[in-house]
Amino acid sequence: MGREERALVGAELARDRAALVDRIVAEVYERVPAYQALHESQLTEVRAIAAWLVTRSLELWTAGAAGLAPEDVERLRGVGRARAADGRSIDAVVRAHRVGSAAAVRLVAEASADRLDAADVFALSELWLTAIDQISESLSVGHTEAARLLDTDVERARRTFLDDLLIGRQSSRGAVRDRARILGLTPPDPAVLVVAEPASQPSGTAPRPASGSGQGSGPVTGSVAGTGSGSGPTVSVPGAMALLDLIEPTGADPLLTTRAGRAVLLVAPADAAQVTAVLGGRPWRGCVLAPRALTGMSAAYRLADDALETAPPHAFGHEGVLGEADACVLALLNGGPATPDAVRRAALGPLLSEGNAHLLETLRTYFGAGAATTAADTLHVHPQTLRYRLRQVRELTGHDPHRPWPRFVLETACAIAP
Repeated sequence: MGREERALVGAELARDRAALVDRIVAEVYERVPAYQALHESQLTEVRAIAAWLVTRSLELWTAGAAGLAPEDVERLRGVGRARAADGRSIDAVVRAHRVGSAAAVRLVAEASADRLDAADVFALSELWLTAIDQISESLSVGHTEAARLLDTDVERARRTFLDDLLIGRQSSRGAVRDRARILGLTPPDPAVLVVAEPASQPSGTAPRPASGSGQGSGPVTGSVAGTGSGSGPTVSVPGAMALLDLIEPTGADPLLTTRAGRAVLLVAPADAAQVTAVLGGRPWRGCVLAPRALTGMSAAYRLADDALETAPPHAFGHEGVLGEADACVLALLNGGPATPDAVRRAALGPLLSEGNAHLLETLRTYFGAGAATTAADTLHVHPQTLRYRLRQVRELTGHDPHRPWPRFVLETACAIAP
């Protein structure tokens, strides 16, 4: 088969490139376990790279080239650098390209078997064998370059890692695990998310870039300089490093960054009380959420950040801290990322169990009656018994039904509880 015939075959394959690429990616997905943990957006990127390589290889085969051009090699180095930034293992990436290359040769041969002679198949195989060496070397070089840059500024890399978690760029357990391994980190998972700001700079007193969507809300400079991928204006967050300096981590590595004028911290659940104490002992106010997986930090960040933005001053209490229930109620009121069920679970928690049904009934009756003595008469219990039950409610939920804001949180949850 001559060059013109190869060009015709290549054009036909190019017209059906989407189906060819889908089959190649499906084989990579099946045979390379690391790729089974990728998020759909990452798989979309894999398909785009596979489509480029298929198209480029067919062009080179038609032209009788012996391998990839220098610009192709440089592009592959860029892919390697990107995979290092993502925390993806270079071994898995190289294996994926080898599996994909072998699949491509086989599929092309199957699709055009009646028109390809031995010389054509040999030329295609030789091209891909040469190319896979170039691909492997280029990916490894780019990956090593990026990894070396990360190693030269570990703190910056850690902040970037947390920034990526907050905007949802690290959305699978496998990617998070690989990224942490490259950085030499053992991040808490599950982790407690803390978003805090100086109390002397209340929300709304100065323009802030939108941070709920993760778009254009770049990290912020201060005691901890932000880098990350956002493009928003930088704002100083005085004393942000104090959040780490004044706690003693229990084992897992805490992560700290600053975004949109606020410090953002991830700590192990066992360290959350220390952070709350630090916030309460200084002119700071913050939102401390319940533990959740690292892959859920993007939604958690929006919840906490929006809570700080919308909470009335009296919601912070003497400790200057909002909790999960506070944030969920605020989100429910403001159309944020919270469902009625999430509000019930966050605010009422143990009261929803069958064993504490009497406490939930007591709380509802108390809110309906407006006074302890009236509620006690309604329930046919002694007023001291009712007060004891309300103390139990406070101990179990962390919300005092006698104080205005905690009462509002509990009453809101009771109103939507089944």
